[in-house]
Amino acid sequence: MQNEDILPVLYDLVVTIGSEISVKPLLTRTLQRLLYHTSFSAGFICLDVPVCKKEDGLVEVHLDAVVGDFDLIGVIGKPIALPCALICDPAGRKTEQAALLSALRATQTQYRSFLRLPIDHCGVIVLLAGEMPETNLPLTTMLQPVLAHLAKAVVLCRNNDAHTSGLVNQRDLLEKVFESSYSGVMITDAGGHIIEINPAFTRITGYESQEVYGKNPHLLASGRHDHEFYREMWADIESNGHWEGEIWNRRKNGEVYPGWLNIDSVRDKNGELLYYFGMFSDISTRKEAEAQIHQLAFYDPLTRLPNRRLLIERLQQAFSVGARNGQHGAVLFIDLDNFKTLNDTKGHDIGDQLLSEVAERLNACVRDGDTVARLGGDEFVVVLEALNTASDEAAAQADTVAEKIRDVLGRPYQLGRHTHYSTPSIGVVLFLGHRQNLDDVMKFADTAMYQAKTAGRNTIRFYDPVMQAAIEARAQLEEDLRHSLELRQLCLYYQIQMDNRNRPVGAEALLRWQHPERGLISPAQFIPMAEESGLIIPIGLWVLQTACAQLKAWQGDARTQRLTMAVNVSAKQFRSPDFVAQVESTLAEMNAKPALLKLELTESIVLEDVEGTIAKMRELKRVGVSFSMDDFGTGYSSLQYLKRLPLDQIKIDQSFVRDIVTDSNDAAIVQTIIAMSEVLGLSVIAEGVETEAQREFLDLRGCHAFQGFLYGRPAPLQDFEARLREINVNV
Repeated sequence: MQNEDILPVLYDLVVTIGSEISVKPLLTRTLQRLLYHTSFSAGFICLDVPVCKKEDGLVEVHLDAVVGDFDLIGVIGKPIALPCALICDPAGRKTEQAALLSALRATQTQYRSFLRLPIDHCGVIVLLAGEMPETNLPLTTMLQPVLAHLAKAVVLCRNNDAHTSGLVNQRDLLEKVFESSYSGVMITDAGGHIIEINPAFTRITGYESQEVYGKNPHLLASGRHDHEFYREMWADIESNGHWEGEIWNRRKNGEVYPGWLNIDSVRDKNGELLYYFGMFSDISTRKEAEAQIHQLAFYDPLTRLPNRRLLIERLQQAFSVGARNGQHGAVLFIDLDNFKTLNDTKGHDIGDQLLSEVAERLNACVRDGDTVARLGGDEFVVVLEALNTASDEAAAQADTVAEKIRDVLGRPYQLGRHTHYSTPSIGVVLFLGHRQNLDDVMKFADTAMYQAKTAGRNTIRFYDPVMQAAIEARAQLEEDLRHSLELRQLCLYYQIQMDNRNRPVGAEALLRWQHPERGLISPAQFIPMAEESGLIIPIGLWVLQTACAQLKAWQGDARTQRLTMAVNVSAKQFRSPDFVAQVESTLAEMNAKPALLKLELTESIVLEDVEGTIAKMRELKRVGVSFSMDDFGTGYSSLQYLKRLPLDQIKIDQSFVRDIVTDSNDAAIVQTIIAMSEVLGLSVIAEGVETEAQREFLDLRGCHAFQGFLYGRPAPLQDFEARLREINVNV
């Protein structure tokens, strides 16, 4: 190497040193370049060389970099004993180098010369060769600037390695946490596409990574949450950068499970959204445990009915609901008669079987919103909610349920090989909002139950004596109603229907009950009773038969042969499977014209089963029967079903007609009904017309048929026909 070559060599070494940022590649690349430029065949570098142990002539070091000798490469990082003269003595060429190198036990290569280059305060570089390369240059002196630069580079690279090592350790730790986390982890890009998941995600959801990468997390949606739920979730994430809560998700196999989800948005220092990070866990086991704890805390373990604690909560809720809506509620206190005898004679297992069966029967007797609870032993409590606002009607409803319970619990039980008969004693008390104290209500129901026991068991008693008397009177009235048909106490009244030329166009048949002792009983009193008891079906058939018979009789008289007959149909009667057949057979039996029979339906009949209602109406329309919608506008009128019903007429309810002249709201409603009917091609009749002003208002706006006291009150057949003759004379 000539003098003019020194600068390029130094430049090359400096560039090599300056281009590295980590210690190991720095040392290796520097050593490679030194060997290249000095023609030595191998070499190694030791950093942090300890003080030599002069007594044995050896020093223990670690080789940090080796080039050109595979044996030495194999001991990098391991402790190795080297001669002190090789590592620690002043730099320079030595005599008898071969003898010194013969002590280098870590390699099989026989080196005969070396060059030691000290790195300032850092360590030493030893270059090895079989023979000393030929050169006239003072290598040690020439390379000192490079070695000083190397010393500084080692310090810088060590600092960088320490920082990088911390980052690597942190990365390794996060990766270990990510991979081993029991919670599922999902990372999406800013567009909401999944870019990374962990093994727990697959374990919980069943989806492998290739099945979800690039997909939207919505593939996990269970369908149990509405749009509003997700809207609020993302609103929180956008405003707070975080959302946490319970959510229902769906696994790959379709199973829905509860989870606890945390979602965080990740942004850069400028606030730009980078990722969404979601962590979730399957909380099915926890929910099951909570359910078990709840079951033990609030439910009777034998019957699985609510226990006393839950009963009190439900009763407090019922009080609050009643206070808001003004509806009564009722508590039924039920005790099984002679239960102790069964336990004593047949054993507790048989007694438990009876209690479980009683619980099932009680649940079958009440509505979904009601509560059946077991207090303990053979004592049960039923809480009825949303009864009538009128106390007498509410009492009647509670009595109906109590009678049903008494009947159902009185039926035989098959307990193992034994057939057992049991009866209940039932105490009833009404409540309304918070007017009564909860403890008092329970105490009154208990007292009423003991009154039932005293009265001979298998009995129902109300706590209020006045109410008890009213219930007994109602029960007697219902019993009388059962015999009213056979005793011929029912009759029909007729109310005339007129057109705008004062001509009779029809009549509405109205049911009346002439009681031998109580006189004429209001339909408002006995028709709901007939509905509840099911008597309305045979009574409704009798009304239909009687009305059709009268229709036939009118067909023989020129003055009445064009009159239509309007007959009200109850919901239970219409829903009867053989209703259509009953109407057809009645018309045929009475030989009445179907075109003159008009059946009046209420909106409640239609809404319960729109499709079934339409089907029955069409069957009867084919025969010739017509239909009128009664009390239109008082319920949940809907054009959606109204336009599909094969109706012929809309009847405007009298509640709108009453103040039609003075109340602008009623006037607007009536005009709307008339206009709508015209569009749908339906005729209109107004009931409750009492004044000429009402009639004129209706007539001017397109309603040309009327019914009400202006033309006549409902009357027995004889009086009705007399009224017809009077009208015909005046026309």
